[in-house]
Amino acid sequence: MKKPSKNNIIILIIILAIIASFFFLENSSNFKKTFEQVKREEVLRVKREELKKLEILRNNLANLELEAKAVSVYDATSKIKIYGENDTLPLPLASLTKTMTAIVALEESDEKNINISKNAIDSEGEYGLLLGEIWKMTDLIKFTLIISSNDGATAISENDKEFINKMNNKAISIGMKHTLFLNATGLDQEIDTEKKIGAYASSYDANILAIYALKTYPEVFKGTTRAEVVIDSESGISHKVKNTNIIVDKIPNIIFSKTGFTDLAGGNLTIIFKNKNEHDIAVTTLGASIDSRFVDMEKIINMLYNSNYAN
Repeated sequence: MKKPSKNNIIILIIILAIIASFFFLENSSNFKKTFEQVKREEVLRVKREELKKLEILRNNLANLELEAKAVSVYDATSKIKIYGENDTLPLPLASLTKTMTAIVALEESDEKNINISKNAIDSEGEYGLLLGEIWKMTDLIKFTLIISSNDGATAISENDKEFINKMNNKAISIGMKHTLFLNATGLDQEIDTEKKIGAYASSYDANILAIYALKTYPEVFKGTTRAEVVIDSESGISHKVKNTNIIVDKIPNIIFSKTGFTDLAGGNLTIIFKNKNEHDIAVTTLGASIDSRFVDMEKIINMLYNSNYAN
């Protein structure tokens, strides 16, 4: 029998190598498909589990006994609406309005000085500002936000005839779809001896406002979480400022706070805090009483903080 030539052996080896490579590539492709499929299935499994936990949390929040007429809870980190009750219903905003007043003023200028006028002093409430006192804009804004000063908000806004229009334009630009500002304080207005609402917004919009404020001007708005602070005016006068949020020290990892109250609005409150997973959670309650807004908020925060609906 004739022995196969050396060339034939080489050709046979090459053919066998090609066949083997086809098998390898096919198996490798199948393995890759299998791996990617497993990965996709795991992602879907985790997503389903998170949605299940989120639904449980929503049900638990819905079962809380709250006095507020409207509630909005939003995860600003994951951009997830956690819960809403009447959260698109426009309601009187009261002093939550001052958050937008501060934003518009800061966008115009954060360096100029402000002279406290008689018109500002005549605003509702007594907050310790003095006629003719000179303030740096950012300091007066911090003062106004923490103590919810109506004279401060008036002083910040009164010299710009377009200020209210700018507030409403800003609201539209950041996605506040159920909002209308009629003044810079949020106070009820006296019109023909009848009280009228000074600003409207939904609880969902109030969260949008707070999230935008904290993201855009963190150094100003993080100051709203201090229970008490001393702020000096440019006139050399020291003002001891106590936060209108009486539970500000009880909320874990709080990074934003704003209260509001008028006769027509009732008690309003917006806070942002970091939960145990370091997510920024915004909560707004509207239309409770002056005291129950804090009770409502504590109930909501206690349920939210340890909730493990998302990693």
